[in-house]
Formats: sequence, structure tokens, C-alpha cells
Amino acid sequence: MAITGSFIACFAALCWAISAFPFTKAARAMSVSSMNLFRLMAGTFLVLITALVANPVGFTGVFSAAYVDAWTWMGLSGITAIGIGDYFSYRMYTILSPRNGTALGTFSPAAAWLIGNLLLDETINLVGLAGMAITIVGVLTMSLGRTERSRIPDHGHGNISSGILFGIIGAICNGAGIVFSKKAFLLQEAAGANLPPLTGSFMRFFVATVIVLLLMLIRNKLVSNWKNILKQPRPVIQNAVAGTVFGPLLAVSCALISIQYIPAAVAQTIFTLVPVAAILIAHFFYKEKITPFTLAGVVTSIAGVGMLIWRNDIFSLFKW
Repeated sequence: MAITGSFIACFAALCWAISAFPFTKAARAMSVSSMNLFRLMAGTFLVLITALVANPVGFTGVFSAAYVDAWTWMGLSGITAIGIGDYFSYRMYTILSPRNGTALGTFSPAAAWLIGNLLLDETINLVGLAGMAITIVGVLTMSLGRTERSRIPDHGHGNISSGILFGIIGAICNGAGIVFSKKAFLLQEAAGANLPPLTGSFMRFFVATVIVLLLMLIRNKLVSNWKNILKQPRPVIQNAVAGTVFGPLLAVSCALISIQYIPAAVAQTIFTLVPVAAILIAHFFYKEKITPFTLAGVVTSIAGVGMLIWRNDIFSLFKW
């Protein structure tokens, strides 16, 4: 089942990479706040419909007292990762671009590993830690080396230092969020009231959306952001919808499925393949050049993830 979870995590990474491009276009056109509001509301709706179709009978049961722990931890996960983490991530994308910005997601595994140790008692052997380190080094060097930074155009949304800071904050929040989600699954399993991944995804989005709506209402930003969304041309809305389908619906749901089979830190490290997929998408669809240095980083990253996935098998080869 660990291999299954790993491949599901790889598919989630691919979907996240795809979603970053239309989301970035939408955010640059309508502002990050407006795009984030649209993403949260549309994502909540799409995930709700999908969860109802997948489990029409049992879905209403999650509103009972048996799922208080799930609402607590999934809600915390939604606020941390979807509400705060993704907001800073998309601010980072508008500055650094998806190709370069996704590299900062490599900070998520470290956060997931540290918090997972505290909350879940998850451990990873030395081979797995080495694979995690190799992946992080490979992704960072191929995406944010001096040459790559010099090629980042100024889109007028902030300087590169701000983009890197936003990306690190977003990555740490996303790493924490995936651990909080797994905590919800484990508590519900122990209580004998299992939580379907799609239902858990709905909980995350619903709580995050409610909190963001309340904050915008308190700051008198809700009406202005909504009007800004309504006046956007069709291509901008189409980009926001495409990003929502590949991100909140497919990527987030697959991520929650994967952590039921593999440790949160392992899943989060596999998610760091997002920049690898983003570089390939940028090359084939946006005609961006892949340098030999970038290609070396891609190979290094994939090798690191391979070590992480098959860490137990590799470790057993060196046991006396």
C-alpha cells in the first residue's frame, strides 16, 4: 500500500503543478485576494458535490458529534494550509512564477517531518532522510540558483526577496496542514468513525472559506473583492476555474488519500516534485528553455524521491 500511496502523491504533485499556471495568470489579473476568494468558494462547491456523489448516504453523518475531532483538525488544517499557506504561495507565484516558485515547497517536508514527529510519532530511517535532503537540494538548485533568479522577470508584484519569504511561509503552513489532516484521519479511525478523504477535503475547504469570508467582512474587503471577480473577463475566470479543478479538487483530494498510506513527511517530500513537473510544463507548453543545470537538478530530485519511496528496501540491503 505504501507504493500505491506514493504514486497517488505523485499524481497530486502533477495536478498542483498544472494548477499553478492558470492560478498565477488569474492572480496577476484580478489580485491574489480576489483569486483566493474565488478559489476557496469554487473549491468548496466542487469538493462538496464530489463528496456527495462518492458517498451520498454517509456524508451527512460527518455533522454528528462523532466527527468533532475531524472538524477540529481538518478545520485547523484548512486554516493553516488552504487559508494562510496557499495565500502566501500564490503571492509568491505572482512574483517568482510557477516554474521557480514551486521550488520553495521543498521546505514543506521538513515542517511535516518535525510536526509529524510531535503529533503522530512518525519516524523515517536514515535512507529516507537522505532522500529527502537530496530532493530538497536538487529542487532548490535547479529552480532558484543564481542563473534562474536572473531570468525572473519583474511583473510588478514585489521583489524576489519578498517572493522567497512568502514561499517559505506558504511551504511551512502547507507542511503543517498535511500533518493536521493525518491527525484527523487517525483520530477518526481510532474512534471507529472513519473519515473518507473527499469528506475530509470538504471540511478543510469549508472551514478555510468561512474564516477567510469573515476576515474579509471584518476588513470591509468582501464586497470589493467580489465585485472585482464579477468584472473579470471570461479568460481570467476560465483560468481560475481550471486552477480550482486541478488544485483544490484533484490535487488536495489525492494528497489526503495518499497520507492514509504513507507518512505525512514522505508524502510532502513527493509533493516537492511539483517544480519538476512545472519545469516540464513550462518547457513544452510555454517554450521555456531547460538548461543542463536544470536537467541535472531534475534527475537529482527524482533520485531523491526514489530513495524516499523505497527507503525500507534500500535500508534492508545494508543491514547485517
